[in-house]
Amino acid sequence: MTLLEVACGTGGIIASLADRYQVAGLDISPGMLAVARKKLPGKIPLHLADMSNFDLNAKFDAVICVYHGINHLLNFSDWKGFFGCAYRHLNDAGMLTFDIITIDDLRIMASTPETVQQFGENYLRIRVRESAEAVFDWNIELEFLENGRREVLTEVIRTASFPPEKIWEELSEIFVNIEIIESDGGINESGTRIWFACTKPRSAV
Repeated sequence: MTLLEVACGTGGIIASLADRYQVAGLDISPGMLAVARKKLPGKIPLHLADMSNFDLNAKFDAVICVYHGINHLLNFSDWKGFFGCAYRHLNDAGMLTFDIITIDDLRIMASTPETVQQFGENYLRIRVRESAEAVFDWNIELEFLENGRREVLTEVIRTASFPPEKIWEELSEIFVNIEIIESDGGINESGTRIWFACTKPRSAV
């Protein structure tokens, strides 16, 4: 079975699957792919591309996007672009699977004070705030010791989400056997993780 992971980041997922599948990865970040290349065999293809608009001249039995990578696309037109790209890169009866952070989970996170995680003498602070309709800014601050001096790195990461019904409706334009699966393991303790799984129909003979 051939499998493409979109938004593969540093390659942790495909590294764990490489002994069972013919895997490939795609990400928009050269830095992430550089880290992935160091941990993956050289024969595994890694593609630098935008997940909403790519053409790899290859087809796969499965396309996956996990850890809510799709939420980094801020416009629904880009979500539609990803669905179309996945469809074109799937073999007949191939499966697309991805998970999302829901709007409800993001709003719960935005309503709470910042999250602080300590590891050793270092601190990670995360504050989520809604900046526009369905768009949320993750304000991230990393405080750490470097050569005896305390340093601070900051970054803002933007995410967006859309109603599951809207996503299902768009998927149904081109895919079949669409399932929405809820499981424990959301971003917060009260949340759920929502997965979508759908199949590219077989071509008529």
